[in-house]
Amino acid sequence: MTKYVGEEGENCPLVAAISVGNPYDMYKVIKHLDSQSFSLSRIYDIAILNFLKTAFKKDQKLILSAPADFDVRKISKSSTIFEFTEEMTRKAFQYKSAKDLLDDSSCDRVLENIRIPMLFLNSLDDPICLQPLIPYDKFMNNPYLILALTNHGGHIGYMGKIWPSSWIEHPVSQFFRSMIAHYATPYMKQSS
Repeated sequence: MTKYVGEEGENCPLVAAISVGNPYDMYKVIKHLDSQSFSLSRIYDIAILNFLKTAFKKDQKLILSAPADFDVRKISKSSTIFEFTEEMTRKAFQYKSAKDLLDDSSCDRVLENIRIPMLFLNSLDDPICLQPLIPYDKFMNNPYLILALTNHGGHIGYMGKIWPSSWIEHPVSQFFRSMIAHYATPYMKQSS
């Protein structure tokens, strides 16, 4: 969503947007996840990698029919998300390298182009979208960007006191209600 809004810039047809748990720089996030030997981040890394391998195996016949030089053995033996991305994903989408694909997938390079109000919700204890990777300077330099940080929330969990309740829908709906109130009022006056 963020990449789309940033790429569209002044031409974005949306009036507002929200991003929750944004990684901003996919290359840095994946390199961090892959570098952890034992941590909560490594658990996520293993889970994501296993999901990718399972998805590949499930659709292997279809994927291998694509005009790419896939090495099934290397894909299956990938021990990190970056290796999997290098061996499968970047080839499927015809990128020169996994880094090129991840850089192109990241939104940090287009944040300055966003021209609609956009709320970003990030948790300081997110083991995937790390606090040091949040591009604070871009938020400071673009008045359309709103960065909301919470101390707790993990990676898009935002769990309440009673599990499995989540409180993330409250700030999300509050932001959208305020945007609707702001943008609907002039529209309603014009159409009546």
